[in-house]
Amino acid sequence: HVLTHSFPTRRSSDLSQEEQFWSRFLELAQLQLKDSAYDFFVADSKLVKIDGETATIYLDGNYKELFWETNLKNALITASFEVYNTDLKFHFVFEDTEEIPSSHSGENRRLSSGSLTTEPLPKIDTGLKSKYTFDNFVQGDGNIWAKAAALAVSENLATTYNPLFIYGGPGLGKTHLLNAIGNQILENIPNARVKYVPAETFINEFLEHLRLGEMKTFKNTYRSLDLLLIDDIQSLGGKKVTTQEEFFNTFNALHSDNKQIVLTSDRSPDHLDSLEERLVTRFKWGLTQNITPPDFETRIAILRNKIEDLDYIFPNDTLEYLAGQFDSNVRDLEGALNDISLMAKVKKLKEITIDVAAEAIRARKNDNSKTLVIPIEKIQEAVGAFYGVSVKEIKGSRRVQNIVLARQVAMYLSREMTDNSLPRIGKEFGGKDHTTVIHAYEKIKSMVDTDDNLRLEIQSIKKKLN
Repeated sequence: HVLTHSFPTRRSSDLSQEEQFWSRFLELAQLQLKDSAYDFFVADSKLVKIDGETATIYLDGNYKELFWETNLKNALITASFEVYNTDLKFHFVFEDTEEIPSSHSGENRRLSSGSLTTEPLPKIDTGLKSKYTFDNFVQGDGNIWAKAAALAVSENLATTYNPLFIYGGPGLGKTHLLNAIGNQILENIPNARVKYVPAETFINEFLEHLRLGEMKTFKNTYRSLDLLLIDDIQSLGGKKVTTQEEFFNTFNALHSDNKQIVLTSDRSPDHLDSLEERLVTRFKWGLTQNITPPDFETRIAILRNKIEDLDYIFPNDTLEYLAGQFDSNVRDLEGALNDISLMAKVKKLKEITIDVAAEAIRARKNDNSKTLVIPIEKIQEAVGAFYGVSVKEIKGSRRVQNIVLARQVAMYLSREMTDNSLPRIGKEFGGKDHTTVIHAYEKIKSMVDTDDNLRLEIQSIKKKLN
């Protein structure tokens, strides 16, 4: 038997003793506490049961127990003497167990003129950016499954994957997908209550509402949503326990009411070490999907998509050059195009050649510790001298083990130490395809992480080149 509200409209003789006790306690707590303290520490509490002389009370956070022991003990004792004529013992529980059915969920609302408050749902700022849609999201091998999951959610809220957890490095399209889901839902269901919010903003809003004593508005806003889109949830880590506690309660309220939650992070749930375990566990209830950096073809497609709004001509070799320079995320590509647009505007250019692009992005590439001055042939000569292989053999196609290693190391260093595009590097190695360069780079990169000897060899070659 669970009680979650006061019962001011019913005569006390109509109430059970448990109901009388809980109603009286809430009245005393309301008189004793400020509105903000009542809303935060009492509103979500529940009387689970009274068994013998022990009252079991649910609190939505174990950190609240000390507040109750310090500030509400007298109210509990007074209510127990008035109703039971004895001093009840009080036991606090912190998990919303099956003893507390979801049908009884809700707040112990503050009384007003002898009745429960019935405030209308607050208006919400969706926070969505209309420019992010599924139509202009460039799909590639690294994001195909994340996009598919996002589409599925946008078509069937809370019935397919709930929550949907998307993770990956910065600039890979996580924010784009969150906004695309929200925009698609509002297109299909215009009156849906949708909110996109970075985790940092959620934290700031919570603390501000708590400071102003407006927690009811905060809770009504977030717990009445049909779709909550939270970006960069890892930002919640390391915050005060009250902040994680509030998000935990918001998550539970929405999930138990079959409302959709979509989260993004820069790492998988298993690596969110600074978040409470019970939160991480809930993040894994639905589907977890990774986004990886775009491959060369996808980067070309992204560039083609983004230059449609620019008044400049980009030849294919310029696009290939740019796609070869930035392979970690989309944001770098966007930044490079902004640099190029600025230079083209100042110099009144119409066509963006490789030379123009290289000059425009020079500062950005220097930030990434790349250089423009080491010729690929010099790298080939240094690698060949180290491994006892000729430059002709490095450029050739023989598959002898020591030649293959030298060739792949030379390709790796050409990618690491120069500003040449992948196709250009491939051309300098006897006309190899850019995919061959990618394979060599990725292979040596992974070997360096585990092979100390190879790492020392490459460091030695780099010192001779610098």
